[in-house]
Amino acid sequence: MKWIPTCKETTVLASRAMDARLPFADRVAMQLHLLICENCARFARQLHEMRRLFSVETDAYDDAKGLTDTARQRIATELQDKLDR
Repeated sequence: MKWIPTCKETTVLASRAMDARLPFADRVAMQLHLLICENCARFARQLHEMRRLFSVETDAYDDAKGLTDTARQRIATELQDKLDR
């Protein structure tokens, strides 16, 4: 990875960083790019904010019942029918 990646490479790194710890060189390269590119910095902030909001929203429904077994089976059957076509 170059020391200062392109915007496209930085968005990929920012997305990957949400799920796993990046290698040191990639983290440094991404941070350097984010220091000089406001658009990519905004994108990275938006990713973090979306993750935070989805986490809050999901936590609010932790005790929700979910789908019934009948509904699950109906969905599975419909999906399989579409795959078999």
